Amino acid sequence: MKVLSTIQVSSEQLEKFKNLREDLEFVYTKEFSEPDEKVEAILTYGWDVREKTLDLYPNVKWIQGMSAGVDRIPLKVVSERDIILTNVRGAHAIQMAEHVLWSMLHLVRQGQTVARQQQNKVWSVKFRIDELYNKTVCIVGAGRIGETVAERCRAFGMKVLGISKSGTANPAFDKVGSMDNLKEFLQLSDMVVVILPLTPDTKGMFNEEIFSALKKGTYFINVARGPVVDEEALLSALNSGKVAAAALDVFVQEPLPESSPFWEMDNVFITPHIGGRSAFYTDRMYDVFAQNLAAYPDRMKMINIIDLRKGY
Repeated sequence: MKVLSTIQVSSEQLEKFKNLREDLEFVYTKEFSEPDEKVEAILTYGWDVREKTLDLYPNVKWIQGMSAGVDRIPLKVVSERDIILTNVRGAHAIQMAEHVLWSMLHLVRQGQTVARQQQNKVWSVKFRIDELYNKTVCIVGAGRIGETVAERCRAFGMKVLGISKSGTANPAFDKVGSMDNLKEFLQLSDMVVVILPLTPDTKGMFNEEIFSALKKGTYFINVARGPVVDEEALLSALNSGKVAAAALDVFVQEPLPESSPFWEMDNVFITPHIGGRSAFYTDRMYDVFAQNLAAYPDRMKMINIIDLRKGY
């Protein structure tokens, strides 16, 4: 089978792939631009796959996305052509959970303040330090990453609520609800962590109405996708004190423009979409691809197959 990839893999990794399939022809390309009827599978981060891309490869049967989100891939066309779409769900869980805990600690331990003081050579303890212990956190998106975050939060003595589409109970959480329980859970929470996929249903979900349901002084963390949050509504909540402080790893426009007011806010911790990054991420995502490569085309044995109706 011919796999076309815009991700360059090492010779050692390629050898591992070839050991899984004797018929493997793995071709690297900088961009999907040349038509090829022999291409059966595509390996991509997802941002470079468009409807016109798929027109170049009429016999593609499988796309392996090397990220958790697949919102940039034309799901309607993928569905119409009955193409298998898989992601690397789970490969981000460890590093994203650590990123969330780092963000939480940064907010409650006043990381912004002490960093500025160090830069300005100021020794002062005139600021309030909070703690995670005994706080209630609501994790909106109680999937595999959310579950891993929940386990870390409970180790800090936090009460953990989760929101998922199904509301199915999960032992990593103290309580899990569906989207119908969102406002109720937010009113109980001292911290909110957003780990949702970007779909038509979740775009702009955190709007003025949802922010108004928060407890005053809530800590807010977004490691999902920027468009899940109405940024104007978040700015208003930050300015009013409804949100005491926010840690934001994702934004509607990336890179975040210099004109964005978030840069100037003392109560906002900005990271450049690095929540999923780790020195070990590459190995984890290739493990997922390798498992699917060995199983293809048996859908029953492949993992992380995207439900194209739901978008995740």
